[in-house]
Amino acid sequence: MLHKTRGIVLRTVDYSDTSLIAKIYTEQFGIQSYLIKGAHRKNASIKANLFQPLALLELQVYKKEKKQLQILKEVGAEAHFVSIPHDPAKTSILFFLNEILLKCLQEEEENSELFSFLHETIQTLDATEKNFSNLHLIFLVRFSRFLGFFPQGNYSDANSVFDLREGMYVSREPMHADFLTKENSKLISKLIFSNYYSMDNLALSGKERKNLLDILLRYYELHLSNMESMISHKVLAQVFL
Repeated sequence: MLHKTRGIVLRTVDYSDTSLIAKIYTEQFGIQSYLIKGAHRKNASIKANLFQPLALLELQVYKKEKKQLQILKEVGAEAHFVSIPHDPAKTSILFFLNEILLKCLQEEEENSELFSFLHETIQTLDATEKNFSNLHLIFLVRFSRFLGFFPQGNYSDANSVFDLREGMYVSREPMHADFLTKENSKLISKLIFSNYYSMDNLALSGKERKNLLDILLRYYELHLSNMESMISHKVLAQVFL
């Protein structure tokens, strides 16, 4: 059966000299892998250059149950990136988001709320002209809600320690090493109450930004099993120092 859906490109691999396989997070079906025959040919009806990292696409697809490789009938760009390709800082954030999604997204079913969040994140990155240097940090906190370990509780004088293993603010240091100092617990609290529309109000130094990135990646490592060997965050940390 033929379906129309939106999609976010996660990764492509060459299938042959002329064809490729695209891993796409779709609005209707979650993660799907599509075989695009002849995409590298000059006269291809579906061009390989459409499938850039986190490209937003309009798709017409065939969906066959229990089949690993699905077939694309038609593809078009839902929106073209305006600023991301020309801004090294935005490109660094995009590759970081892409790597996080490849490691964390597992869903092979519809999740319209998650799709909308990811779609909003990518569009916001492209549209924001300045003060976007904290977008990836806000993303990590908000994305954790969909993954099941969004930070619980609020920073206060009574609960001034953030327990990374439990994912919550507590009143005293736990009996393990995975907790934050009072200062870092307060910084995490700032992120929890931030969103993409209040990024201008989130004043962080380069050192604080790098520190928060390291903390959040450690937080993800404690709650997910496949977060080792991250690469893109090293470039990102240097860009926003």
